[in-house]
Amino acid sequence: MILMGNNGSGKSTFINYILGFYTSSNQHPFLKDFSQHFKPLKQDEFGYSPEIAMLDNNLSAADYIKSVSSFRNSEVKSSPLLKRVTLEISPKTAIREYSKGMKQRLSLILAMIGNPKYLVLDEPTSGLDRFGANLIINILKEEKENYKYIISTHSSKLAIELGDEIWLFKKGKIVKKFIPKDVKELESFL
Repeated sequence: MILMGNNGSGKSTFINYILGFYTSSNQHPFLKDFSQHFKPLKQDEFGYSPEIAMLDNNLSAADYIKSVSSFRNSEVKSSPLLKRVTLEISPKTAIREYSKGMKQRLSLILAMIGNPKYLVLDEPTSGLDRFGANLIINILKEEKENYKYIISTHSSKLAIELGDEIWLFKKGKIVKKFIPKDVKELESFL
């Protein structure tokens, strides 16, 4: 599913809710509506990539891949993962040397480690150049059979290319669920 709506409409709150960051529906006014549409996920069911990857700048991509692999009880080699997202610099390079786009691409592959059932992605193409955005969109299209997506985005291109059901948010409510036939129809609802 693709979560769309204006800033402040509840998309990030919905993601926080399904990730289990709220333990009671009284913790946020939007949660009562959300609980009617979706239940929180179990920790081993999802991989998560936030809009802004809060990574330790002193660590390397190889360090992160090793840590997440260990946490998920999954053995993976860093080189093929880094190659997939064109991070073919030295895997020992500290993340402080990475651009925002490089961090976003690393965050995506970290979320995929262990083959969780759901990939929960908050604005995966936000602030990326055309190359980085297209790379992420293509990876998501290629992996569509392997994961269920919960993606918050403002990108009509991403929403249309994935072809998933769109959940339209407005003032903390899910006001429409649909699969638009094209960008024009999607934008008419936005």
